[in-house]
Amino acid sequence: MENIQTLPSANQIWYTSTDGAVINPSARYFSARIVSNNYEQGWGVITFNKPLTDIGWNAFFECKTLKSVVFPLGVVEIANGVCHGCSALEKVVIPDSVTKIGSQAFALCDSLRTISVPESVESIGEGAFDSHTEVVRRAKSMPAANEIWYSTVNNQPLELGRSIADAEVVESIYQNGMGIIRFDSDISTIGKNAFYDCRAIASITFPSSVTSVGEHAFSGCISLVRVTMTDSVQSIGALAFEGCMSLKILDLGEGVQSIGEYAFARCSSLKSFTIPERVQRVSEGLLSGCTALTKVYFGSSVSKIDSYAFERCHTLQQFYCKSISPLFGADMLPLSTGMRLYVPQDAVDMYKLSDSWSQYAERIFGYTPED
Repeated sequence: MENIQTLPSANQIWYTSTDGAVINPSARYFSARIVSNNYEQGWGVITFNKPLTDIGWNAFFECKTLKSVVFPLGVVEIANGVCHGCSALEKVVIPDSVTKIGSQAFALCDSLRTISVPESVESIGEGAFDSHTEVVRRAKSMPAANEIWYSTVNNQPLELGRSIADAEVVESIYQNGMGIIRFDSDISTIGKNAFYDCRAIASITFPSSVTSVGEHAFSGCISLVRVTMTDSVQSIGALAFEGCMSLKILDLGEGVQSIGEYAFARCSSLKSFTIPERVQRVSEGLLSGCTALTKVYFGSSVSKIDSYAFERCHTLQQFYCKSISPLFGADMLPLSTGMRLYVPQDAVDMYKLSDSWSQYAERIFGYTPED
């Protein structure tokens, strides 16, 4: 585990202070409720009632005695002004799950000379760091081919079943906020029901050897916040992540070709979902009951959308199609009032004039797809 970051459990923040006393952040600016805050044996530990995903606006604003802070794996956003004016702050540990750092997040941190920012961070706001702070980009840490990495909400190891993968478990350890399961050979399959109804698991990272995820593999994992796959994964089984109501960070990789029925149904914290480039068919009930979903991005190969794919997605308002010509018709989408379809800028007229989309021409807009 030498190359795994030393991190808190998913529902904790670790910190140190210059005077060895408890620091009280702005409790209302976190995505979970603080249940305890203690300082013992040289470390402060803030514990929340559930996995933490957002460090909100001005959470540690001008905490003058804050010396170091370690955020847990599962945090997605570090918002504006989080540590603004923390003049004694010398060290910040940002996990691989973070995708956004807000403006002025670490401004006026006079003692912060260097900070390591993972490649997962896609957006850094204006003035996030002062000019004297050296920002070092680091590559994402990944497991070896015979390992799975994970974290839990209770900072305890998982009780493992007998059929996690297509190899035998030889070692399972948990320390410094991270677990590692080591197998006797490289693994290619996450087995059927491998982590079914495992309510403590908060994050999971697959090695680049995995090509398939079995049916019900993570169904009912209600605390699972983050899933990281690589481009090696080609298939995801039916109901694989059904009922993962805390799932917020999902990296499927670019190799997925098929996703089974109801694979992400009732993932009620997902706000957006990207159908990988090689997927041609959106399966029945794929995102049914994803009640926080607002955007869906279709890869350029999608030509078929099965029934109930977006059932009970009441907040869904935007579809983004990457294909330059219509591969499926408007009748395959739940085009409720206010729904918009975004297509490549040069393809707007083609969609508006097509037989299957012409009646919805006023809802079709252009955008520039990312590479």
